Amino acid sequence: MYFAYSHAPISCYFAHSSRDFVVQEIPLYAFSGSGEHRILRVRKKNLSTFELLSIIAQAFNLPTKSIGYAGLKDKHATTTQYLSLPAKSTQNFCAIFDALAKQHDIKLLDSTLHSNKLRLGHLKGNRFFVRLKKLNPTNAKKLESTLAHIAQNGFPNFFGFQRFGINGDNYLLGLSLSQRKNAQINPYLSLLAQLHPSLANPQNPLFHTKRYSRTMQEFFISSYQSFLFNGWLQARIQLSAWAREFNVKDLQEIARRYATAPNPLESTFAPPLETPLQSAQNACIATLCARFLQSLPKVALESLCAQPQAFTLLDGDLCCHYPYGKLFTLDSATQAECERFSQQGFSPTGALSGQNLKAPSTLAGQLEQSFLAPIPAPSSRRYAWVWASDVEFDYKPEVAQAELHFSLPTGAYATSFLEQVLKRSLAPNPPKQ
Repeated sequence: MYFAYSHAPISCYFAHSSRDFVVQEIPLYAFSGSGEHRILRVRKKNLSTFELLSIIAQAFNLPTKSIGYAGLKDKHATTTQYLSLPAKSTQNFCAIFDALAKQHDIKLLDSTLHSNKLRLGHLKGNRFFVRLKKLNPTNAKKLESTLAHIAQNGFPNFFGFQRFGINGDNYLLGLSLSQRKNAQINPYLSLLAQLHPSLANPQNPLFHTKRYSRTMQEFFISSYQSFLFNGWLQARIQLSAWAREFNVKDLQEIARRYATAPNPLESTFAPPLETPLQSAQNACIATLCARFLQSLPKVALESLCAQPQAFTLLDGDLCCHYPYGKLFTLDSATQAECERFSQQGFSPTGALSGQNLKAPSTLAGQLEQSFLAPIPAPSSRRYAWVWASDVEFDYKPEVAQAELHFSLPTGAYATSFLEQVLKRSLAPNPPKQ
């Protein structure tokens, strides 16, 4: 986790639980009320989406793949999401859900019909409720002002820790699966393997993947794609921080120091680290950023330092109109384009490596290349920078608690938003083996 803003950490307690963390899906479109697919609005507690699908598939005697869903939801939360089932298989759906409610924390809230099966990504976004505890009045004021600042200026769209499993290492299974098809390794992983032993041997017997279903293998590969995206996004945040904090002469000195070192150096600009992997990542990313800076002419460095916003744009960035729209290439990071970005007109995108990837050009493509990998899965692109909307803050001093409501676009993680606001990691410690 790398932080985009320089404020001090805010002390409070967040319980990733069904009482203090609530998620509601915001549909992308209105359902038609007729068709071959029954749309179910379901509330669940303390179940992952995959667990929910398995339970419902068994109850309706359906293959899991026949159930459509628009997004994956947290296990340790109260979540409301939409599912689609073949209508011909749901004649007694109310009675079936009544029976399920007696065994699981599952409740059917509503149903209708539609002509299409739900697909992953068929969401406008999600609405969140979060309760923060042990928050004193001083930190409450800091929290309220920080929320307002980040809501206006946006935050990095990191994949949340949930994406990487209980032990945080699902990406290693995806790496192992990918390297069976193509053993090529990118500069980021090559550097990281020098400092983090688990990446040096992705064929480690610990990571046998044959025992997993095809669905889970696809999930592991997507976790690997997410790991590489997070590495690239951290590099862009590092680059943005350097461009804000230093002048051209200082950037040239940073580039010389890191890029000429025989091994990756620890970043002196990184936040406090919790794990050896995070330490290794920061060292490798600082080195790759320095090598990138070293390749730039002075006029390009001056352009980077002149940008006022929190996330520095690069010539050649492959951008997308925000909050949805078509991809386009940013030919030049001019002052007018920086202003349009700050006004939420568009956002740069990062790669989810895979087949038929559309890549950026010039400077942006040069940096992104270090984080791409030949992955046997469809590629896509993801917003690098997003904004929370409809943010509400209510502090209750008598119980030292704050209640937050906010909406995020599809794919954005509430925990990643909270980590940027509180400026600390919210990932739980892995269970002891």
